[in-house]
This record gives sequence, C-alpha cells and structure tokens, in this order.
Amino acid sequence: MNKSTNNANLKLLLCGAFGHLLCWLGGDLLLYFMPSGSLNVMGLFDYEKTASMLQGVSPLQFTLSGIFGVIAMIVIMPGYFQIANFLKPNSPKSARVVQVGTALTCVAGAVMHFTCTSMLWHFVKAGATEQAHQIMLSYFFETCVTSALCNIGVFMVCITLFIAVLKQKTCLPKWACVINTISFTLVAAIIFAGMGAMNVGSSLMFFGLYFLMKKYCK
Repeated sequence: MNKSTNNANLKLLLCGAFGHLLCWLGGDLLLYFMPSGSLNVMGLFDYEKTASMLQGVSPLQFTLSGIFGVIAMIVIMPGYFQIANFLKPNSPKSARVVQVGTALTCVAGAVMHFTCTSMLWHFVKAGATEQAHQIMLSYFFETCVTSALCNIGVFMVCITLFIAVLKQKTCLPKWACVINTISFTLVAAIIFAGMGAMNVGSSLMFFGLYFLMKKYCK
C-alpha cells in the first residue's frame, strides 16, 4: 500500500470520530435537553414523569434528533470498515467479525435512533395522553431489538479489536488495546452522567486510532 492510499484510508477513521460526535451532539444531547430539564430515560416508563419531562417540548426536536442520528450512522460506517481493513492482513477472521459488527452497529443503530425519537414524537403529537404513553411503550418494546443489535455490533468490533491489539496481530503496541470504545465509555459515563457516553467513547477511540496508526503503522 502506497503512502497516499494509506493516508486516504486513515482519514476514514476520522469519519468514525466525527460521525460519533455528530451523533452525540445532534442525536443524544438534542434528545436529552428538554424545556423542563434533562430527560431521565428511566422516567419514560412512568406516565406522570413522562408528561412532566416532555411538557412544552416541540415534536420537531425529536424529528431533528432522529435525522441527525441516521446521518451520523451513515458517516460512521466507513470508519468501522477501516478497522476491518486494518485487521485483515494479519487476522482475516477478526476482520470478518468487525465487518459483521459494523453492519449491526450502523444499520440497526440508524433504525434505533429513528424508532426511539419517533415514539416520543408520537407521544407529544398525540397530546401527551395516558393512551399515547401506552402506545409509546408498546412501540418501544416491539422495536427494542434494534437497540440490542446495535450494542451487540459495537461489542463485536471493540472486543475483536482489543484482542487483536493485545495479541500483537497489528502494528500497534500492546498498550494501545485500551484505545477502545468500552474503556472510554466507562470514563465518559461518569463525566457526562451517561448522556451519550458511548458516542463520546467511540469518537475518542477513532481519534486515538487515527493518531496511533499514523505514528506506528508507517
């Protein structure tokens, strides 16, 4: 691989970094901050708490959050596939696992963002009634498999990458195995009180991989 091709491929990692930043800023934070205060996700299972939290919010806020989330998943995809390309020369099996994980993360993730925001949009549009809340919860439970698939995909990518780096199947040093969504998410969850922690962690992982590969994989 010549230098120009290598640089072009490395820049795909920045798609992952900036895509996750977009998902955090436009998808997560736009969803979390309501006119009445921050959104408590667990409170959505209770009608009174849901009605109180979503009081005065515009349905457009949920529409924009869903759209930003879908766009972010599209932008993110090349970054994940670049991880698979990075692993392929020395560990083809690991690369295939990452490819499957990428499909789950990005496709299921795009659907998840739109279903999660759609149920809130419906609740507000329907007048925030108790019946609307029951429909919202039914919709959530019937579509929550997309959330599970997205998270499974993320773990497939991150665990595979962690093992490959730790076993020195890449050009990166062993310690670089900590440059991973899982480790960064744990820290981000404490700092940001869980608000989009996985997107913050994933963005940091991609930025970290970009600079590490520029240094060690020449």
